[in-house]
Amino acid sequence: MAEPVGGPPLMSPPAVPSAGPRRHLSGSLRWLTDGLAVVGPDPDGAIAVAAAQLPAEPGVLTVVGEVAGHQDWQAVTETLPTLIRPGTAVRLGLSGAGTTLGPGTTPESDASPAAALSRLLQTDVYAPDGPVLLVPGGTLYAPHGWRRFGEPGPPTRTVLRHPRPNWEREVDTVARHTSGPLRARSIPAGLWLHRQTRQAAPASYDDPVYAIPADGDRPVVVVGRPGLAPPDPRAVRTVLDALDPSLLLTPYGVPLSLVVDLATELAGRWGRPVEVATGLPTVHERGLVSAAVDPDGLSWWVPPASRLRCAPGRPPVPIASGPVVAGLPPDGDAFRLGDGWVVEPTAWGLWVRSPSGGDDRDDVRQRPTDGTRLTILVGLPGQPPPPGVRTLLSGLVAGLTPQQWARTTFAPAEVDELLGGGGVPERAHRPQVRPTSAASRPSTGPVGSIARNSRGTSTGDTPE
Repeated sequence: MAEPVGGPPLMSPPAVPSAGPRRHLSGSLRWLTDGLAVVGPDPDGAIAVAAAQLPAEPGVLTVVGEVAGHQDWQAVTETLPTLIRPGTAVRLGLSGAGTTLGPGTTPESDASPAAALSRLLQTDVYAPDGPVLLVPGGTLYAPHGWRRFGEPGPPTRTVLRHPRPNWEREVDTVARHTSGPLRARSIPAGLWLHRQTRQAAPASYDDPVYAIPADGDRPVVVVGRPGLAPPDPRAVRTVLDALDPSLLLTPYGVPLSLVVDLATELAGRWGRPVEVATGLPTVHERGLVSAAVDPDGLSWWVPPASRLRCAPGRPPVPIASGPVVAGLPPDGDAFRLGDGWVVEPTAWGLWVRSPSGGDDRDDVRQRPTDGTRLTILVGLPGQPPPPGVRTLLSGLVAGLTPQQWARTTFAPAEVDELLGGGGVPERAHRPQVRPTSAASRPSTGPVGSIARNSRGTSTGDTPE
């Protein structure tokens, strides 16, 4: 999750810096670089880790964190005037720092903390109007926009995301103008499309879609929401037609086949392949993986293929593989598994075959999938499993995570019988693992931990 960082400062900065003791400053304001500081409590260092991923912004000093009280805000107002170079602007990654706290019809009377700080420092200050989310991968996202203080006249609204991706204007325009049975929400990484219903609980910034890392060159379009019926594909197609074909589609609580079918149809109309992530793009220790979330939203797992390339008249082609085959040597479109055998990731699972067994067998690659199961197919359909299948598969299945193993089905059925007994992990019931929690850290995704619930945040708890 990508929860709002910071919280509305309890008081506006004083008119002049305090000359009192600064013993608290070392604990409240910590410098990561010359242009980046963290304010407020961060006992496990998670905010600092996430903040360090923010790109350097020439001529701007950035402060992020959780303002736990007046002392933390005072650390900012006492320290910056003594250290900031003339002409340096300030970006406050603190929730509510750009929100007006009282009446103010002119720049001189604006009561927002950022306006007061701008007057104090005599420089431009960028601050969010409402919450700000510190997103894995190095993005600050202000759902209600950033405001710029310091220029003549009232503060101006700028963008939603820092740094600003190339697609922001296009995606946010689509979000504002989509109505009817389809709900379109702006998220840090792009757009979230799901069925519009009054019965569903309000969405929250605690939702993992708000922690998908942003790609500056193409938006992620999330289709579906756990607990709701899939949206009407026709309505989704209408929205997608207004976006650049470079987009990345991903299912969220809806069948993978629904999104693959959409991508394949769009590829035919657009005359170019369309990419699909098999789950929510998520920061993992090995890099980005796809975390597929079940329709009920309670469980997740990492499919063996992270992304698929969809083109008309052809089966989806995996273009990024997950950790299951990460340690195996590549062999064309597959990976070497053992003497005379390879394993090929597919949209539906893993195909264990001879090196030449995949020639002209698109019928096998087009087996149906709903994205909730992992099928391990050995050999060709209708043929008995080869001798020594137990030894062949032992290393492969030993590398499956508990979530993957609990979802694994073997084909043909005789393989499952041959694998019964010692040497093979005991089949467990499907684990009920929540993909996120309010106490997790703001540096990774559902397979690790992706957010911290903001302490003391009183505004912007939901994006409704």
